[in-house]
Amino acid sequence: MNPLKLAILALLLLPIAEIYVLIHVGSLLGFLPTILLLGCAALTGTYLLQTQGLKTFGRIQQSLDAGRLPAQDLIEGGLILAAGILLLIPGFISDGVSLFLLLPASRRRLASYLVDHVLQGFKPPAPPDSGTRTIEGQFRRED
Repeated sequence: MNPLKLAILALLLLPIAEIYVLIHVGSLLGFLPTILLLGCAALTGTYLLQTQGLKTFGRIQQSLDAGRLPAQDLIEGGLILAAGILLLIPGFISDGVSLFLLLPASRRRLASYLVDHVLQGFKPPAPPDSGTRTIEGQFRRED
């Protein structure tokens, strides 16, 4: 299936699934405990988003200062950003996925997998070869 169609389908099904889970949890726990549980998940996620985001940014800075490419940390930063976006969607499914992405152990494992399997085949493009050679030297113009 086309990735764009899959993403659109997921965006359409996510709110329906979130509403279904909210109704089901609300019928089991009641209205007030469900709202409190959502609030606690959102507060926990917001705290983790702030602390983990700052730690990841610090690691990126350290890697750049040391002259290393921070591929793992950049992917972790992207996962933290995705978790922050998921926290904006009210519901247990998106909160659960965002908390999974914000926990350091699971995020590092996912980022490591992405670095190993997705970026493994990426090679920077070679500079274009124009077929000319450059000869270094000194010259002096005489009239």
